[in-house]
Amino acid sequence: MKTTHEYRGYIFTLTYQAQEPAYVVDFPDVPDIITSGDTLAEAFANACEALDLHLESLQKLGKGLPKAKHRLVVEEVNR
Repeated sequence: MKTTHEYRGYIFTLTYQAQEPAYVVDFPDVPDIITSGDTLAEAFANACEALDLHLESLQKLGKGLPKAKHRLVVEEVNR
């Protein structure tokens, strides 16, 4: 199972796997971030914290922030 989420304009995916940690996080626009969690909620919280810390570190170092190239698109389908 893979779910896609957005935080601070950056897209990330949470992928379920049948081993620990159960959920692995991937930020396609920020490949330096690696995190995971044993539950979906833990992985989501870890993803948000990891992104916040990474962006804060880049700012403190005077480096530019990565551009968010991927976008989450939600379409409503009427049946």
